[in-house]
This record gives sequence, structure tokens and C-alpha cells, in this order.
Amino acid sequence: MKGFTLIELLVVIAIIGIVTAVAAVNLMPSDAEVARREAGLLAMSIEKARDAAWFGGRPTAVSFEDGRLRQWRLAPDRTWQPDASSDRPLGETQVTALHIEGEALATNQRLVFLSDGFVTPFRVALEIRGIPRAIEGDAAGALVVRDR
Repeated sequence: MKGFTLIELLVVIAIIGIVTAVAAVNLMPSDAEVARREAGLLAMSIEKARDAAWFGGRPTAVSFEDGRLRQWRLAPDRTWQPDASSDRPLGETQVTALHIEGEALATNQRLVFLSDGFVTPFRVALEIRGIPRAIEGDAAGALVVRDR
């Protein structure tokens, strides 16, 4: 008689269960993992704008409006021009507050980076899936993502 024994079937079912459990953990991250990842990606976008100012020799800025992070460049005629190639959707990220040198600003105002390498200390407060996070920048240009 050909077929599988009950033991063989149970072993196969157990292996399938283990593989499914491991895959589920990796495919469905927790809210805290999503918040950490999204805050990190947003911090990298802000760093990109800072670096564009430093290495490009012209001030750049970012703003948080219409569900997007927008990057701006200061044109030779001293007007701010949007850089559409650097726009990034915020997705589930909500910017709840923006502080520059401790002063609260409207969340849609621009955070400006000058080309001289110095940065005005700032803090961008975020909420991602109900989890608070903050991106802080110091005068030397270092950015840190923190639990709020």
C-alpha cells in the first residue's frame, strides 16, 4: 500500500505551520516597527535636503503639506522653487508640530537649510499609526529620530 503515515503528515503540517508563522511576522510588521521605519525614511529625506544645501551651494528647504514632504531650492532670483523630483508622500505619517530653536511654527512652513553647513536646531513631531516619534536636528546638522 502506498501513501503517507500519520506521523509524516503531522511533520509536514508542523513544518508548514512554522514557515507560516515566520513569514507572518516578517510580512505583517507591528505598528511600532512601521513607525520606526517611516520616521527613519522621513529623517533620511530631511538629510537629503540638508546635504543638497551643503553640497549644492544653495539653500534648500522642506515643508510638510498636502500629505507630502516637499523639497524647495532657492533660485538665483531669490524665490523658492519646488523640487518635484524630491517630493515624498507622507503616507500614514502625520506631522503634528514643527519647532525651530524652540519656537513653534505652522507645520506647513519651510524648514530651511543654508549652504554654510550650520543648521538651526529643529524638531519635527510626528504621529505614525498613533505612535509618537520626533526627528531632531542640532546646530551641527546631526539628525536623530526619537520616541516623543
